[in-house]
Amino acid sequence: LLAMVLSLASSALASETITGTIYCDNYFEFWFNGVKIAEDPLDFTPHQAVSVSFTYDGNSSKTYAILCQDYASDTGYEYISTSSPKLGDGALIAEFSDGTVTSSDWKSYVVTYGPTDASVSAGCSSSNLGPCEVEDRGTPTDWYTSEFDDSGWDAATVYTAAEAGWGRTPSWSSSDGCCSPTSPYTKESLGCCNCNSDGTASGSTSVTVTEDQCLDPEVVLGSSSAIFLWGSSLTKDNKMLFRYASSASPSPPPSPSSSPSPSASPSPSTSTSSSSDACFQMSIVFLSLGLYALL
Repeated sequence: LLAMVLSLASSALASETITGTIYCDNYFEFWFNGVKIAEDPLDFTPHQAVSVSFTYDGNSSKTYAILCQDYASDTGYEYISTSSPKLGDGALIAEFSDGTVTSSDWKSYVVTYGPTDASVSAGCSSSNLGPCEVEDRGTPTDWYTSEFDDSGWDAATVYTAAEAGWGRTPSWSSSDGCCSPTSPYTKESLGCCNCNSDGTASGSTSVTVTEDQCLDPEVVLGSSSAIFLWGSSLTKDNKMLFRYASSASPSPPPSPSSSPSPSASPSPSTSTSSSSDACFQMSIVFLSLGLYALL
């Protein structure tokens, strides 16, 4: 019984809250160890970064998995309701408080690609969308889980900020809680506070967006060690899957008799969550020991 109590206490002390920031041009879904953590509320522009937070048990390996979608119609082009359709360019950059950042160590898989080379040869262009086609290679089953074998995936292609770009800067309106979305068909404002296109040139569907989901990516990630990732084609790789896996290497807890080493003060953005985690973990420990004393 004592071993069980000590095991419970050890697990509580090992767990931690990991925070992070993700920017994908245009839309992302994020999983950690097979659990879906966050989804970008806006599927087009502005190009906003999103803050995320999740719990890590402190013992298992870590698997980061991100679906990233650069908007494209079934022709591969955006702004198809204008006189000047464009090929968009995708980009992913992310960093997390455990030190994980997007890098050349991440794996990638292209789900959709277009317009295809064959359709371009058949006459597909921004002024002739009729022949344009997009290839869908399918989404592998359970690709976001820790058990998935990504050995056949390619290494993600690295891009500079100048190559990938930061996109259309978001502007959060605190007075009415707006992130000012635009249409992937017309490039114009959707005329609503927080919404996505409903698949038509002017229609929209309402969504909820918070301030920490409407961050300026250049401000929050511009000085990060994280780097931009995408497939080998910035403009034709449309939907991408990214994975990064690492083994757990938890540090042993300090000896009660040893003096704690001096450390830098935590940043304002992490001190609250760290203190809350510590209080919760210590509460579990004392509760566990109290239950053992009663038995």
